[in-house]
Amino acid sequence: MARRVLTGSVVGLFAACLAGYAAQSSAVRRDALRYPPPGRLVDAGGFRLHLDVRGEPRGAPTVVLEAGLGSFSPNWHWVQTALADRVRVVAYDRAGLGWSDPSRAPRDAATMAKELRGALNAADIDGPFVLAGHSFGGLVVRAFAELFRAETAGLVLVDASHPDQWARWPVPQSHRIQFVSLGVSIAAARIGLFRVVDPFGAVTEGLPERQAAELHAGFVRPSTPVTEAAQMREWERSTRPFLHRAAPLGELPLAVIGVGVQPMGAETLTALQEELPSLSTNSARRVITGATHESLIADRAHATQVATAILAVIDAGGGDRVSAAWSARSQSGSDVGGHGKLPIGGHENCPWMASRVARWWP
Repeated sequence: MARRVLTGSVVGLFAACLAGYAAQSSAVRRDALRYPPPGRLVDAGGFRLHLDVRGEPRGAPTVVLEAGLGSFSPNWHWVQTALADRVRVVAYDRAGLGWSDPSRAPRDAATMAKELRGALNAADIDGPFVLAGHSFGGLVVRAFAELFRAETAGLVLVDASHPDQWARWPVPQSHRIQFVSLGVSIAAARIGLFRVVDPFGAVTEGLPERQAAELHAGFVRPSTPVTEAAQMREWERSTRPFLHRAAPLGELPLAVIGVGVQPMGAETLTALQEELPSLSTNSARRVITGATHESLIADRAHATQVATAILAVIDAGGGDRVSAAWSARSQSGSDVGGHGKLPIGGHENCPWMASRVARWWP
């Protein structure tokens, strides 16, 4: 009797998983039709990356937005919207995420930075670049700065990951635990479990309905945790040693943004964040009160402060101190809500812009 019950349970579970897999496959195809890419797909060397490009160059550096571990371009909606009337700003999806094709290359930060540069080149988007990286994306923009220093005009680390995060996390073997949890996520995604139980609410909360739906459609696909796991696999093996070997940033403008709410690991994460400004001799760090790791870019008010920091790094491109430029924008109200310091239009009659163009294009 017991064997019969067990056999029936196994058969029932198998049937449920099979039905879930079929329903998930159908839902993925439906989502692809419902949410077409808002940007364009460009060749990055045998596969395509999705670039959502807004705004005009206007003589200033192009801003590139790099999302977190499994996230992609719609997560930057508020930041990109705030910047697009002032600079050209590119939010993109790393290979295997969002609307981008997967890549067979290892998912280490240096490889992904090279893929990004290849896509920008294919899209005829020239430097210099100010790159902003949120969470895991901070590792990629740091790798970009190491590989393409002459084209990098500044960095903004938005509650960015530290290369030593897992090595110094207070829970032993935390990197492996994270990797195992991603394996469970892959299995759950393949049978459509995340369409029933939504663990992504904190990431999308605060975004417009469309962008939140686009993110959710991407998060529930099995390819997303597969890519996350590939990135995690290379973190300790390749990304961390590469960034430890990286040259100092020198006087490259650097803004480091932290959060006021850390639900777990606060002491460790804060200590790691406090080390990041030392990467450059022209840096500043601020904590956004009330912001969480997710709300920093998903909440409009918090995202506006992130956009202000990005503009401050552009301001500092001619040799100004990041701390002074950031304070000036904040105190004068010359952030993304007003006209601000960043001129709109060409640099021909603007000494401020002319000095920076002379610096960026010798």
